[in-house]
Amino acid sequence: MREDLLSRLALINEEERRILDGEHKVNKRLYTAFAKEFIVNSHRLMQEGEQIALRRHTRFADFPAHGHNYVEMTYVASGTVTHVIKHREIKMHAGDVLLLNRHTQHSVRKTGERDLAVNVMLATECFHSLASALPPASPLSSFMAENIRSNGEPEYMLFSTEGVPPLENLFENLTYALVGNDVTGMDTLKATVALILRYFGELPECMISAARHRSDAELLQARIEDYLSTDFRTATLSELADKLGLSVPYLSKRVRELCGFTFSQLLQEERFKEAIRLLKETDLPVGDIIIAVGYENTSFFHNQFKERYYCSPFRWRRNLRFQQENEELGVKK
Repeated sequence: MREDLLSRLALINEEERRILDGEHKVNKRLYTAFAKEFIVNSHRLMQEGEQIALRRHTRFADFPAHGHNYVEMTYVASGTVTHVIKHREIKMHAGDVLLLNRHTQHSVRKTGERDLAVNVMLATECFHSLASALPPASPLSSFMAENIRSNGEPEYMLFSTEGVPPLENLFENLTYALVGNDVTGMDTLKATVALILRYFGELPECMISAARHRSDAELLQARIEDYLSTDFRTATLSELADKLGLSVPYLSKRVRELCGFTFSQLLQEERFKEAIRLLKETDLPVGDIIIAVGYENTSFFHNQFKERYYCSPFRWRRNLRFQQENEELGVKK
């Protein structure tokens, strides 16, 4: 990287000056509003409406264990930076890139004056938008799928840009966007990050290591749950078995072992969850809702609904609206 960029990147900022003047630790209040759990909040670091933001890693103090509500990509421009994930030390050198999903907790060892790293903060929606264009077989596609899950597992990917001029140039461009005098537009940042992700997806030799902290059983359970949550309208056990390359009897047994319910019970749960959402949030007729969630037998739906909620769907919606109206009147009073 150009020496003039490194010199500007090495300038001591206000937070680092306070550390050098005696604070000796990172001020968590700059990063989060939570008192107990240290989750770095994008709203503290990004301007309103921003989907990508750049920030240099804070030096001269250990950065304590924390998580993020966004995807973080860290690029080491100079020196070394050591991350700790699940008690495992990951020592990064100049040119290395660490991609962390929003479920990963990590800490960073104290760094020195010439240990310079650029943190690229990607709002979850932005990351998914950029990564969705990658081939399904790309490791980044799996990373993206895990990141979007509300109960997803910690996952990271470590890459090297050394000897790959296009990637070296792209990260130099990001560094310039951080320290340069010109304002880099959001569209330019998005295009730059999109190219970086595409190179990582198409050049497997760039990947140094990756880890997801899940067992085979947990992975299978996640595949089952993902399928049911997205394809509940038309889902069948045989279709899922084909997708997973398993026999129907074996998959049926594993579903019950892993999830505690039969496939039919889980499918019905997903369909009724969607039916309740539509009753709450739309004015669709009940008949249309029944079809929308995947049922053809309206009598079956009505019988099951009464078993669950002790009334018809129509009455359930009317009671909800009546309750909401009363609450609104109470607020006005």
